[in-house]
Amino acid sequence: MTEFRKVIPPLCLAVFFLFAFLKSGFAEDLRASTIYQIFTDRFCNGDTKNDDPEVSKGMFDPEKKNWNAYWGGDLQGVIDKLPYLKKMGFTAIWISPVIDNVNKPTLEADGRVMAPYHGYHARNFKGIDEHIGDWKVFDRLIESAHRSGIKVMVDMPLNHTSTINHGEFGALYNGMEFMSDTENDRNKLFNHLPEIADWNDPYQLQYYTLAWLGDLNQENSFIDTYLGSAVLNLKKHGADATRLDAAKHANWGWQSTVVNKLYDQGRHFVVAEWWMSDTDDPLYKEAVEFVNKAGVGMFDFPFATTIRKVLGEEKSGFKHLARVIEREDADLKDPNALITFIDNHDMPRFTSLNKDRRAVDLALALMYTVRGIPSVYYGTEQYIHDDTKGGGDPYTRVWMKDFDEESEGFKLITELNRLRRSSEALSYGFQRSIEVGDDLYIFKREFGGHSVVVAVNKGKQNSAPVSTERLSAILGTGDTAIEDALAGRLGGVAFSAGAKSLTLPPRSISIWKARESNGNGLPEIASISPGVIHGGKPVVVSGIGFGEKQGQVLADGESLSIRHWSDRSVEVTSPATSYGEMRMAVKRADGVTSRSKPFTALSGKLVPITFQVESPGFNWKGEKLYITGSASNLGCWSRKPQQAAGPLLLSEDRDYILCVALPAGKKVSFKLIILDKEGKLVREEKGIHSYKVPDQGPWRHKLRWQDEAQ
Repeated sequence: MTEFRKVIPPLCLAVFFLFAFLKSGFAEDLRASTIYQIFTDRFCNGDTKNDDPEVSKGMFDPEKKNWNAYWGGDLQGVIDKLPYLKKMGFTAIWISPVIDNVNKPTLEADGRVMAPYHGYHARNFKGIDEHIGDWKVFDRLIESAHRSGIKVMVDMPLNHTSTINHGEFGALYNGMEFMSDTENDRNKLFNHLPEIADWNDPYQLQYYTLAWLGDLNQENSFIDTYLGSAVLNLKKHGADATRLDAAKHANWGWQSTVVNKLYDQGRHFVVAEWWMSDTDDPLYKEAVEFVNKAGVGMFDFPFATTIRKVLGEEKSGFKHLARVIEREDADLKDPNALITFIDNHDMPRFTSLNKDRRAVDLALALMYTVRGIPSVYYGTEQYIHDDTKGGGDPYTRVWMKDFDEESEGFKLITELNRLRRSSEALSYGFQRSIEVGDDLYIFKREFGGHSVVVAVNKGKQNSAPVSTERLSAILGTGDTAIEDALAGRLGGVAFSAGAKSLTLPPRSISIWKARESNGNGLPEIASISPGVIHGGKPVVVSGIGFGEKQGQVLADGESLSIRHWSDRSVEVTSPATSYGEMRMAVKRADGVTSRSKPFTALSGKLVPITFQVESPGFNWKGEKLYITGSASNLGCWSRKPQQAAGPLLLSEDRDYILCVALPAGKKVSFKLIILDKEGKLVREEKGIHSYKVPDQGPWRHKLRWQDEAQ
């Protein structure tokens, strides 16, 4: 590289790398990736020297009999297996937390060691845990992965440290400097509230104690700065994406400011873990609001829990799954930013639910073909599982002892990865149901003139005849049959438009790609990244059919400044004079305009402000308190519950509080409103509050209900 710089002037070199970066923008969009989830300690031991480090000795079990001890997997092991993952076709990995965990073991009732092998009991968020490596190895992993065309998603448990009743008592370090533990918390770095009792109470979820873990107080200025810098540190070391662990339990408004900091530093993907059942979950609406307002992706728990019932436990039908997918697609601004999965480290493996490998294979094929980003839990390709006590934690975290590239699971996932890479429709397409029954599910994915139809029969008998009329309208009416894209690997059959009907074999999935493979020539937006950002920052619009000649990108009709233009990726500058929710579209040089997609422009970088309101004494029968005002995250004066900030949460001191991410240094105006359970306005303040947001957070702003105009 030294000699290269002697030949090319620095400015030219910068232009060269910028062009290379932007040219690959469409391919770099994580929505086109497939993810392999790695539980690092259980994956591969690449360096035996870090098995039982001196600083935290006694937590390693070389015989792998104690399921709560370290077993030796490390970052070097991940590096060693990158060729295996690349051959299978994965373009992203998600690794368990790398940050430094507690050094002192705790003991179970029978005297066995309990260690933080999972990575979720942090002590120092700015260090790498000695059991898995150091910063040099982490940097080598990033470099090796990127050289293999694989992105890296890191996991950050920002809600807590370690257990508060033993071990290190939740101790927190800033590098080598001890800051506090939950027993000696003079600077209020932790919340000290009881264990969560009501799992549907948003206040308890964000401020109470989860699983006896030291609950970090994100309203503390040190914690705010410390955690923000720790997240940015991993990005500076090259991480491509961040998983927000336990997003439902950390302060929701504060997390939006962390996301904003990440997006401020350039291209990055952020995804939230928000555990829920399905779309009937009591807090489903809160999850949707959090994701939409923060501009992040979300792990698709509704899909996972439902597919496990449909194909794992076989206690439900495809009507349930279709209803879940349609509800999410209608509610979320970017359904393709959902990460779909069938199991993970916190739930029994799919194979523990159903020993029939065909059920696992069908679930995988569905996960790869519905909208969203598929994530495969390590070892699924080898069908590994341990069914002790139902296969739950910790038995879902099996040692990865086999890397057989000839296994049927490896071959199937390789084919599914290849299929998804070859199809714009599967990577970015809209999803629509065609026919749905308890055992039958037929749907289409369409994007930019590319179409795929997926037909699944989970029944043990042939399906009833299915009319080809609607399918022919999508797939074409040619004389040549369209073969199953998996070549019959899962019982799929060819589609023939000449036949009036078709029958799907039992326990099968058929995937048909439309004959039209060159698209319809029209511009189509795949993604806007980031979807929420403040003015003057770069935004990448990825898609297809933009044309090589520069056109326009319009945000609610406003033409944005173009930084770079290509047929599949346009970089623009986000609006600086307008803000709020808007629609963005690409207008090609010939005047043809794409369909618009949602985008939110902020009026400044975000800081966390907690509003504290003395109880206004309203009716408890479903009525809720909201804030609406001049900022984007205050709803731009909207009185709709999905856009206004809230509802406010009843705290233990009987005041109502809410943390909102507001633009730093800006003056905002707002008022309190009361909505009923249908979201209709019941009452609003006559006066309007005015507040100058500080340049840095976090802050609390106390106020009272105003019944007189100001």
